[in-house]
Amino acid sequence: MRAALKSLGVADASDETLSSLLGAPLPKVFRALSPEISEPRIAAGIAAYRSAYDAGGIHMNALYPGVVEMLDAIAVSGAMSWIVTSKPQHYAVAVAQNLGIGGYVQGIVGAGLDEKDTKTTLVATALRDAKVKAGEALMVGDRSYDVVGALENGVMPVGALWGDGSYDELHDAGCEQFAQSPAEFQEKFVGTR
Repeated sequence: MRAALKSLGVADASDETLSSLLGAPLPKVFRALSPEISEPRIAAGIAAYRSAYDAGGIHMNALYPGVVEMLDAIAVSGAMSWIVTSKPQHYAVAVAQNLGIGGYVQGIVGAGLDEKDTKTTLVATALRDAKVKAGEALMVGDRSYDVVGALENGVMPVGALWGDGSYDELHDAGCEQFAQSPAEFQEKFVGTR
């Protein structure tokens, strides 16, 4: 992100500010940091971000403790796991493989390269591709975008309080179910739907 901001001449943002923007599509991040930014500058920022990401950033991702065990429990229960992300599709697939979780998921739905897809459209795509009814699915997410995307598709969101978002952010977006950790999610929700 800092490489993108530097290329755009945007003043360096604090770790706290950048953390609050994690999970949002890059155009929204750039607009939050520079409200008057033009479409060509957004494209330039995305190019700079991707250059740094391709050069090594993609390998800096890490799983939260307990995620593999949670995914394994979901698989054992006979349920499916899908990744639905605002990250471009090909990066999402690569990250899942790099983290060793590709075998735990039945599908990955990511954004297009312009990152203009909303979480609402991405969740709808996942439901369609998985051939799952909204009432049979849960959306586990840590940002307001996840909650909104779930609710707008009739899917129950579960706030992942181990992630980057806060209880207040998730609750304010309409989330009513929460888990403090992957283990708590597993205890509360795996095998119950």
